Amino acid sequence: MARLIRRTLNILVALLIGGSVHPAVLAAPPAGSISGQLTYTFEQGDSLPAIAEQFGVSLKALRRANGLANNRVIPGAVLTIPTAPGVISPWMAPKIDPQPGDGKVIYVSLSRQRMWAYDGDQLIFEFLVSTGLPTEEHPNRDTKPGVFRIKTKMPMARANLWNLDMPYWMGIYDAGSIENGIHAMPSRNGRLVNWRVGARGSFGCVVLNIPDAAKLYRWAPLGTLVVIRP
Repeated sequence: MARLIRRTLNILVALLIGGSVHPAVLAAPPAGSISGQLTYTFEQGDSLPAIAEQFGVSLKALRRANGLANNRVIPGAVLTIPTAPGVISPWMAPKIDPQPGDGKVIYVSLSRQRMWAYDGDQLIFEFLVSTGLPTEEHPNRDTKPGVFRIKTKMPMARANLWNLDMPYWMGIYDAGSIENGIHAMPSRNGRLVNWRVGARGSFGCVVLNIPDAAKLYRWAPLGTLVVIRP
């Protein structure tokens, strides 16, 4: 499956950003200002159900987007991957080479379920978080310790795999075919998914209360160092 996501992808992401804001710093856009189209070239050995699972979309939606009556696809065919209107998935975010974040560092403790944000030696924020909770069915949902940098930012991201909208997205590392990051408490079909901060509960991301995530999103630029400790 790993090879599937790494094959040729044509990603066309249009972002409308006003004023003199650098394109890498994504301010909250007006409604409808984010659009994206993702295409995938079907190759020998691929299967439509595997592609749907890899990109976190339903098989029915993938068929509908490509006018397919069944799962038969000719190698070389270019498939359109459907996305939800108004949001883009983390793997569709514009990638840049992270630069140092002006001495800003975010520390996360998995054992204490807390986050501290420093600017040099000055503590700026201290927040409760909720990190990944592995289960018997999904043992790989833990949050990975390590040293990372914020490499993507979106005011709203979409996880089609779990039908979640994730405000104030800050992506930090790849987890197979998806990206894990820091974000606000997500919602599903307009209803808040209330993972309790201060305890593990997420699918692998570092989750904050919405006001805390908004503060961190405004404070931390792309390239900010993120240190996750056990």
